[in-house]
This record gives sequence, C-alpha cells and structure tokens, in this order.
Amino acid sequence: MPIYILTAGSDAVRASAVVQRIRRAMPDVTPIADIQELLGEVVRGSKESVYLLIVAPSEHHGHVTKLLESASSCRGRLFSVLISNEISASDYKALVRHGDADWVSVSANPQEIVDIIARHRRLGGAAPGVDPAGAHSVAISFVPSAGGVGNTTLALETAIRLKTDQVTRDRSICLADLDFQGSHVCDHLDIEPRLKIQEILDNPERLDAQLFEIFISRHASGLHVFAAPRSKLDFCEVNLSALDAFLSLASRRYDLILIDLPPSWFAWTNQVVAASDGVVVTGANSIPGLRQIAETLAAVRAGGVQPLSQIAVAINRCRRRFLGGILHRHHVQAVLGDEKIFYVGEEPMLLESINTGTPMGLMKAGGTFAKEIAAIAGFCAALKSARVTG
Repeated sequence: MPIYILTAGSDAVRASAVVQRIRRAMPDVTPIADIQELLGEVVRGSKESVYLLIVAPSEHHGHVTKLLESASSCRGRLFSVLISNEISASDYKALVRHGDADWVSVSANPQEIVDIIARHRRLGGAAPGVDPAGAHSVAISFVPSAGGVGNTTLALETAIRLKTDQVTRDRSICLADLDFQGSHVCDHLDIEPRLKIQEILDNPERLDAQLFEIFISRHASGLHVFAAPRSKLDFCEVNLSALDAFLSLASRRYDLILIDLPPSWFAWTNQVVAASDGVVVTGANSIPGLRQIAETLAAVRAGGVQPLSQIAVAINRCRRRFLGGILHRHHVQAVLGDEKIFYVGEEPMLLESINTGTPMGLMKAGGTFAKEIAAIAGFCAALKSARVTG
C-alpha cells in the first residue's frame, strides 16, 4: 500500500512541521516533490490503490481544483487526502462528489488520516461514506425510556468499546450528544465540549467542513465526540434543519454514528430516530421501568423507524444473582416478550470511572460489565445501513 506525501502552498515551515507529525504516525510515507511524476507512475503501475497526502497549511486557495484536475486521469487508482487550514463548503462537496479524495484539518491528529485510508481500503476503494454495495454510514440512536437510566453511560461505553476493539478500531466513529441543556458525556471523558449548536440554528447552511471540524471534541482513544456546553438553551429553538445539516456532514465522515438522545421527546426526535439504522432503547429493570421501555418501543415504531432497522433494549443497572444471572428476568420477559434484550448489571467501579473521567472500557477492571457492553457493541457493529442509495 504505497502512501506518498507532497507539500504545497507558501508556508514551508509549518508544512514541514505537519509532515514530521504525520511521519511519526505513518513512518512508511514517502515524500515526493512532483505530483505529475507520481500520476504517471499510477497510470502505468499495478492495480493496487495509491494514496497521496497533500499538506497545504497556508491560506492559499485553489488546491482542491488543482487536485481534482490532476487526479482525473487516475480515477479509482489514486486516493488523495488534502490536509489544509480550511476548506469551503463548495470545495468539500466537490471532494465528496469526486469520491477519490477527502479532507483533514491541518490541526487534526494524524490518526484521522490513518482511519480515512483504512476505511477506503476496507470499502474496496469506494467513495467516503459509501461501500461497493451501496451502503452508507450507520447511525444508531440510544433512546432513554426515562431520565436517569444511564443512557449516556451505555452509549459512551459502547462507543469506546467499538473504537478500541481490534475488529472495529479502524472504523471512524463518533458519539453525538443531542442533550443541549444537560450534556455530560464530556465530563465522563474529561474533555471539553465544543459543539455550539446556536451558531447553526438560524443559518444551517453556515455549517461547512471547517466549522464542523471545530465542533469535534477528540478523546485519546480516537473517539470523536460532539457535545454542547451545558446551557439553558430552549429546546424549542432546536430545529430539524440544523440537525439535518449536522448529521448529514457526520454521515459523510464517519462509519458509525452513535446518537445519545435526551429523555424528553421534541419535534425533531421522531425524525432522528426514524432515520437511524439501529435503535437501542435503554431503561431500568423494575415494573414501572419495564412499562416505560414498552411505551418507548411503541413510540419508536410508531414514529416511522426504517423498515430494515434493528431495535434492541438495554436494561441497565440490573441486580445479579450470587451464582450468576439477572434477578427478576422473568418480569422482563413478561413485559417485553420477544424483544432483543441486553442486560447490563450494576458495576461498583462505575462511579470511580465517572469521577476520574476514564471510561470503564479503558480501565483494567471490567469483568462482566465489559462483556455486557461488548454485546451491545457487537450489535451496533453488525448493523448495515437501512437507507437506499438514490
């Protein structure tokens, strides 16, 4: 898998620093000085895909146009990643339409480039977000049946498991917290929330690739998080147009999007859930809790969820029997019948995990809890997009 790197633009000093950072993460990258020579080799070479990283950190524009013009003779053979300070919405859309190119911010972790290349290879050279069979990125909504059931914890631990598991760690994964008043997912990770939803409420068209990049909170595990600082934002101000603009950009960038929904339902909740490829309804193992789960399942199905979507239930903080198994499991079966159920038991170490900002999935201790989260992660990893390519 040959990977080349080319510097462009006028800021040679900054470009050199970026190249050094990339080569520490990707030691096999080969520097080149002339793109035309490389293009000639690609045309004459083998069928193996060639990857080109173009570092252009200066404010000079026009790199996207030149890149697409130069690479037009190598469609399907050359995949390029533009690494620059900024990119306009029109240029980013041009890259997406081209299919054999993508963009990464010059300030991003080089692991993002590694993930993009790994994703491209896994999809057999398809455009970002679309595999050869026509599948799109996969969105999974975690829907709480009530407040305080641990929805954020389950969504976060599942995302961490997916990002660190050997089978799925090369997939690009993000967690989007849509609780704009009480978001606390970044507290669990000890990172800063950066999503400023107010900036796109009145003008969703303003959301371009550069602004989207600013909204990302990056965790050391490689997980990307979108979460807003806690505020008294009126949920009624949040509109579907703003969320659609945000989730549309996310779907072009990530293989898996885990959505942490708030317990209250709003005008946009049904649309977000209905567009998901999988739904995990979370709740508690009590008679009232099970009834709330059943009511939430009915609301999810009544809301027009994708016909091919899969729906599961995650019952949190279950009490375990002394010799193994879950207490009151018969109550669950009586109320929820044949639903797909995941049981997650009480975990004494969870409070310490939250207080220290270290997910359970990154702590040595885990045991049964880790296995139970792994089961939910396996469900999410196996999901395919229910959307049909137009």
